[in-house]
Amino acid sequence: MDYLTIGSNGYAQVGQPDFYQKNKIEMRVLMEYLENHHTIPEEFSNMCCYKVKWFQHDFGDYSEIVLYYNDRQLEDWEESDPEKSVRFWNWFNDIESVDLESEALTELIESRYLKLIDCSELNPVPHENNTM
Repeated sequence: MDYLTIGSNGYAQVGQPDFYQKNKIEMRVLMEYLENHHTIPEEFSNMCCYKVKWFQHDFGDYSEIVLYYNDRQLEDWEESDPEKSVRFWNWFNDIESVDLESEALTELIESRYLKLIDCSELNPVPHENNTM
C-alpha cells in the first residue's frame, strides 16, 4: 500500500493549545465532505480509501487527509489495462484539486468546534478532589 496526499484545511495550527481538539474536528469534517461529495468510484473502491495520516515536523506532528491505494494493483493496470490506470490518475487529480480550504468548509469546521466548546462549558468534566 502507498498513499497520495490530498491535504487539510489549516484550521488547526500546530502549537496552539487547542490543536488536537481542532484537528480532530477538522479531519472529521473533511473526511465527511470527501466521502459525501467525492465518493471513490466503484471501480477503485476495492483498492483505495480516504484516511487521516500523521506526519512529523520540527514544530510538531500534524495530519493530512490521504488516499491509501494498492500500488501493486495500479502497476498491474498500467500493464494490463492502461485506460483504467489513466482513469484512476484523472480521478485522483480531480480529488487532489478539491478546495479543502474553502470558506464554507472552514466555517463548518469552526461552527463544530465552537459547538464542542460551548457544550464542554455547559458540562464541565468534574475534577477529583484530592484531600489527604
